[in-house]
Amino acid sequence: MDNFDLMGAPQHHMSVCPHDTAKNVYGWFFLNSFLQTRLGTRMRFEPQTNFLEERKSVLDGDFHLVYANPYSAAVFARDRGFVPVAAPVGLFDETVLISRAGWDLSTAGRPVKVASATDKLVIHALGLTLLPQLGLDPANVEFVFKGNHLLAAKAVLTGEADLGFVFNETWVSMDDRTRKELAELAVTSQGVAFHCFMVGGEFVDRAAEISSLLCGMAADPAAMTVLAEIGQARGLEKVDPSRLQAVSQLIAL
Repeated sequence: MDNFDLMGAPQHHMSVCPHDTAKNVYGWFFLNSFLQTRLGTRMRFEPQTNFLEERKSVLDGDFHLVYANPYSAAVFARDRGFVPVAAPVGLFDETVLISRAGWDLSTAGRPVKVASATDKLVIHALGLTLLPQLGLDPANVEFVFKGNHLLAAKAVLTGEADLGFVFNETWVSMDDRTRKELAELAVTSQGVAFHCFMVGGEFVDRAAEISSLLCGMAADPAAMTVLAEIGQARGLEKVDPSRLQAVSQLIAL
């Protein structure tokens, strides 16, 4: 179906977690175009830059397809009835607990300050499970919320915070010079939190179709190019809604 044919098609809306659009926003526009053609519908995509604002816009608006971080996915399922349909193969959200290189807990001031993007992301919840490994009670530290993972790491670098919770994907993508100034103290390996595509509204009735389309992209050379653009070259796999239960428990929803 070409663009002219789509002129009379229904209007739908797509939203994507800001962390992912920040890496290659054009790739998500390519995906939007691909889905419009394959689903025979008009799809409006407007990228956003703030985690919490993007989440609120989905909860308050009329969205049909979202690519959600784990925390948002659990909230969208609970509050708006969104259904997960596909997730990146073998890719999980984990937290790296960092400090400045050479930092010593025994000489640190009290309370220990911990930088985090926000307590409304699963990275924070996972990070809380790491603090006891250092002998720290999460209830007795001071959190410094910076808005995103890179700024949390920067707060550690500049001495604004002693420790930081950083998304594993953010950590491995940092340049070597920056990482040499930091130390990885601990990392989670729970394998329960994941980003996923979800459908809502009238698209719930097309969940199986959309899941099949997304999960079949890796077998289509043209579609595979689109997946590579959004950093999902390993392809997508079907998601059972029950997998969100572990995420909900982790963030105490």
